Amino acid sequence: MFIGANNKTKRVETKKAIAFISKSFQGLTAYNSLGYWKGKAEKSLIIEIETTETKKLLRVVKDLTRVLKQQAIGLAKIGKMEFIK
Repeated sequence: MFIGANNKTKRVETKKAIAFISKSFQGLTAYNSLGYWKGKAEKSLIIEIETTETKKLLRVVKDLTRVLKQQAIGLAKIGKMEFIK
């Protein structure tokens, strides 16, 4: 998922986003990036979650959009990941 900066503070609410998502998913990868929204550059956060629980993920992203007061959060589905032991 791709999360932009808070429109008022211009800061990415990384801790808030991770804390919220961690209530529903045990593992994730998060990294900072530079995104563009409506032609303007802004700091952003990319979060990757490996899951087959699509409905649960969609609910979490929709709720996170409200929690972070975002117009939208981008969600991309990437191929299946394997855990190698």
